[in-house]
Amino acid sequence: MKKLTTLWMMILMLGLSVPAMGAMSMSKVRENARFLTDRMAYELHLTPMQYNDVYEVNYDFINNIRYIMGDVVRGHGYATDRYYEFLDYRNDDLRWILSSSQYRRFLGVDYFYRPIYTTSNNWLFRIYKVYRDVKHFYFDKPYHYKTYKGGHYRTHHRNVSYYKNHRKEHYKHDFYKGDVRVHRNDKPKVNSRPAPDRKMDVKPKSKRDAKKEVKKDTKKEVKKETNRRSGVSSSRTPQKKEGQEGRRAVRGR
Repeated sequence: MKKLTTLWMMILMLGLSVPAMGAMSMSKVRENARFLTDRMAYELHLTPMQYNDVYEVNYDFINNIRYIMGDVVRGHGYATDRYYEFLDYRNDDLRWILSSSQYRRFLGVDYFYRPIYTTSNNWLFRIYKVYRDVKHFYFDKPYHYKTYKGGHYRTHHRNVSYYKNHRKEHYKHDFYKGDVRVHRNDKPKVNSRPAPDRKMDVKPKSKRDAKKEVKKDTKKEVKKETNRRSGVSSSRTPQKKEGQEGRRAVRGR
């Protein structure tokens, strides 16, 4: 019985932290967004309003990247660029929710600031490497855990952060004013794609072209042989003769 329980816990943990290469299900999006938000609330001491807003931001981020992470793992450049675009949007949204001091702590924690990493075949959440008890939560579910479906994402608000526009209505604290973008040299480890075989870009010569080159080379050889027999040498020969005549003249003097 104990072995079966342990096996079930391992399967459950893998289901949360190691998504399949296809798109993640909506239930997994909510579960992962809640788990990440719960730990952020615990470490950053979020208020109830911050907790609900951070859940929305994490939900939007995970919901967007779930369609492209398979290509990120396979090393496609367009997918990696899109991933960092979504990550920058997420981190910018959080800037308007967290206080300046909370955001500085957030920047110093990799599993919050850069929550995903890749292996050779999968992509995973860093948070599960730190908090391994996937069934424990410090806080209850957000009030809109099952009803929020991305209505506050910036594409619904003229591509401007919803939380920036509503910050003064909800929060009175100072916000972080530094750079929130993730540096591109911090890219997750991905499989490198082999360079294309440039030899395949060269078209083979036709028989006609090959015959022309053979005739051209034959003419050159015949011309060289004719010049040699008639006494007409290359550019080096006259220089050699001139040098010999000069030495003879010096000896005669």
